[in-house]
Amino acid sequence: MGSFYGFAQKKSKLLQTWDPKTLKQANTAIKYEGLTFQEKKVIYYINLVRMNGALFAETYLKDYLHDWRVPRTKYVRSLIKTLKELPSLPPLQPDDDLIKEAKKHAKEMGKSGKKGHRSLDGKGYTERMTKLKEKYKKIKELNQYGLPEALEIVIDLLLDEGVESLTHRRALLTPKYQYIGVGLTYHKKWGTNCSILLAY
Repeated sequence: MGSFYGFAQKKSKLLQTWDPKTLKQANTAIKYEGLTFQEKKVIYYINLVRMNGALFAETYLKDYLHDWRVPRTKYVRSLIKTLKELPSLPPLQPDDDLIKEAKKHAKEMGKSGKKGHRSLDGKGYTERMTKLKEKYKKIKELNQYGLPEALEIVIDLLLDEGVESLTHRRALLTPKYQYIGVGLTYHKKWGTNCSILLAY
């Protein structure tokens, strides 16, 4: 009871720090029936960090680093610096086609136990995106494995620990992206896997 009460207090305090208008605007997928609760939360947290990176760093990221005792690596330090300097970006809107493809890829990877961007029928990323490229100018796919909670997934991609190019972080914080699709499901090797598609 005590630990749950403490968690509830912390969550309430975090929400009080944020402007209610921003929280509402970030929740673009709240009424979307084709997404699970955690998939909606992935979009929600991505939007929060895009809309107010500095506040995200001072609230959700700070608590995460403390609770999980994450070492202050160069990736942690650079993320904090990046978020504090990040201008406000528009929230991403859920899109049917992106969601369909993200869910399909996550499901395939989950059942096969594989990782990466290639489909089970051997199609590479470029071929998989052929139809979507008729609708969008640019599409980016991000995959994360092993974390079941939305906030953990988003922060893991933002940290990009060990990825020198910071490709996941850069994608999530790219101003031009307007639309998003998310698929989060079981993975027989990693427990869970999340596929995210961004587009404009």
